[in-house]
Amino acid sequence: MTLAPRASIVIPAYHSHTTLRQCLEALRAQTFRDFEILLVNSSNEPETARVVQDFPEVRFTQSPVRLLPHAARNVAVQQARGDFLIFTDPDCRARPDWLERLISSHNAGHSVVGGAMELSNGTALERAIHLSKFFWLLPGVTAGRCPVICTANASYNRAAWNAAGPFDDELFTGDALLAMRAATRGHAPWFEPAAIVEHSHEGTARLYVRQFFRRGQEFAAARAVQEAWSRWRIAAHVVTGLFVPLLILARTASCAARSGWISAFITSFFYQLVFRLAWSVGEMAAQVDLLTSRGISAHRK
Repeated sequence: MTLAPRASIVIPAYHSHTTLRQCLEALRAQTFRDFEILLVNSSNEPETARVVQDFPEVRFTQSPVRLLPHAARNVAVQQARGDFLIFTDPDCRARPDWLERLISSHNAGHSVVGGAMELSNGTALERAIHLSKFFWLLPGVTAGRCPVICTANASYNRAAWNAAGPFDDELFTGDALLAMRAATRGHAPWFEPAAIVEHSHEGTARLYVRQFFRRGQEFAAARAVQEAWSRWRIAAHVVTGLFVPLLILARTASCAARSGWISAFITSFFYQLVFRLAWSVGEMAAQVDLLTSRGISAHRK
């Protein structure tokens, strides 16, 4: 009988064949070796399976239906055998000591660990996307507790997963919600800046404006329900919503200054401002909806 691996690496895929090979090659180069890889693909194409054929160590699942990323992760977790559930994406490349750093943080007593996000490419738009998504997870930020980690670089031990999981299948912001649930149940996420993955971003500015609006809308509605916000709290967030981008941009500047990203922050500021406004408007739209009886009942069902 084969012994279970210490860690299970979970990867969702959807038309991911152009970046997947680099992702898997980076995992093959890890200094920590006691792990399995579980990949769930839900795109109806043969290219992803062809890439995986060159990596026989990967346990490949082809979904017959389209799955959103967190739904695919939940499928993989059901198959996972490791003590640690480690999440990354097919457009990420892990540094060779990535797993070693994550496991070391777990061994130090942290049940939920998030690693740092580095940028693979460097246009102004890509820098703005990266800062808008991951400013508190830059490699130069100090290790410590953080409220939210992302599934491009995250690890949960079984106790934390059993307490807070699974992901919300139909929500793109399910990783943030899972981390927040874990914190309320005694498993506060820990940021480990030395556990680094490199991430790439594709798409136009218009696409990301729409994405930030929709993610803000989704996150605000789900968070208000998950944390049982009162109408007064929702109303307060609506009133202050347009000031939030300025606060977040100030925090982004602080993290960028500590991480050697201040030049990137300055040169991509306009895009960041637009993305932050899109997120806040999305949040406010969801909160206005929640203030109506129809909105509250619809989201609590």
